[in-house]
Amino acid sequence: MIHSLLCLALAAGDSSQSTLMVPLPLPEALKLLAPSPKGEAPPPVSAAVVSQRLLSRVSPDAVEVTASLTVTVLDSARWSRLSLFRLSPGVTLVDAPRVEGGLVAVQGHEVVLVSRTVGTSSVELKLSVRSSGAPVKSAQLCHGADALDGFMKVEADGELDALEHGPLVASEAGCWTVRWRSRVRPRAALAVARPPLEPTVARASAQVVSTMEGKARLTVQYELELDRDQSLGLELPEGWSLARLSVNDVPQRAPTQPRLALTVGPSRAGERTGRVTVTLERDFGVFHLSGRLALELPRVSWPTKVVDMSAHLPAVFEYRRVGGSLEPVESSEAAAADGLDAGETPGKRLSFRQYLVTSVGPTLELRYSVDLEHRYFSLRGDR
Repeated sequence: MIHSLLCLALAAGDSSQSTLMVPLPLPEALKLLAPSPKGEAPPPVSAAVVSQRLLSRVSPDAVEVTASLTVTVLDSARWSRLSLFRLSPGVTLVDAPRVEGGLVAVQGHEVVLVSRTVGTSSVELKLSVRSSGAPVKSAQLCHGADALDGFMKVEADGELDALEHGPLVASEAGCWTVRWRSRVRPRAALAVARPPLEPTVARASAQVVSTMEGKARLTVQYELELDRDQSLGLELPEGWSLARLSVNDVPQRAPTQPRLALTVGPSRAGERTGRVTVTLERDFGVFHLSGRLALELPRVSWPTKVVDMSAHLPAVFEYRRVGGSLEPVESSEAAAADGLDAGETPGKRLSFRQYLVTSVGPTLELRYSVDLEHRYFSLRGDR
């Protein structure tokens, strides 16, 4: 096989000596004659921050900053280091993301990004800047040598904080300075759960009126102590029928059954009192010249502090208590505490009282006989 030969003249020693001719194959000779390749020049910038957006919000003692950066790395042959923010006193890096093929870290009082992965990525940092001063508070954040100037958007709670400038803060000499004034925060009222009021009957005022024919009417007014709607049970005494019923002076339908379950509440919103009034009727039968009269009041499901009862009975008889839980009291004392209007009620008035009644109906038993006082002729005297 015939190869093209190229004769190269090689000078050995100085030019005065003879030239040596060496035959070489043409491809090898072309390689020797080709210019040496030059290496590719590195990029003028290995990495850079191409955009950034800062959003902050003031709190009582600091400014919380969220920095969103777009970073591009061009050189994969070496590590690139970008200085993002300066950690001056009072500035803290709260959160930093993981960067693929790189690292966000604190180095030499700076927040830096180190990477050699070529490409563009987003980096979001969270920083806290402690405030100083009063009543106008101030906080300052400075960016590093490789970050950008620009604006920081600031938000505040309009009811609690007032900014000393607009919602945008421009960077001056590489720093953003936020100033605001905090209003006095109202202290939340301590909610104290009030225990429910135990419902009771503060006073029961009863009035019984009877005619000579034995037609009787019993009216009982209950003064209640309560702070919310409650259920009140009433049990009518045997032989009596319910004629009228009212709750807080509002007439109600009168049931026919002897046991009543009433829903009662304060007479007005915010008050702690109520009232229930019942009117009962019965027929005792005609009074004889002497006999016994048994009275009983309704039984109430709530404890009753005091019961006052006045009996207006035919005046032609004299009466003597012979039993029951109600005790006699002076009429004047009972009248002062009587919640019912006795008015011009006819008959002889007797007054009775009982304290601390629970789960029973107060009772009274009287013996009566014709009152002969001042109703007979004297055997002595002037004729």
